[in-house]
Amino acid sequence: MGFSPFPAGDGSPWPPQSFTTDSGIYSLVGVANNAIAMHMQDENNNNLLYVCTGAWNITDAPNGKATFTPSVADVTTGYLGKPGLYRIYPVVTLSTGPKSMDSQTIQVVSLP
Repeated sequence: MGFSPFPAGDGSPWPPQSFTTDSGIYSLVGVANNAIAMHMQDENNNNLLYVCTGAWNITDAPNGKATFTPSVADVTTGYLGKPGLYRIYPVVTLSTGPKSMDSQTIQVVSLP
């Protein structure tokens, strides 16, 4: 992943995101699109967590790549609609439980 600042309220699909862990690229082979959720923690509000409700589309499973399209709620009442500094990371739900991917910091800004 990697793009910041992000314009508040932008519901456009994101460019393909690479899923990585400390071990490297995380393969998404066998993972369903609906088994992925974007998590956002507000760095200026005690890391309060918001789980986005937007949709993921796996575009290159062996190389751990997927695109994210925010939902209307994500860009209106969620953190993608509120200027601030957030730690974002996808979480993949596996049969063994949730697996968090590497995070990045994103700044959501209000543009004229």
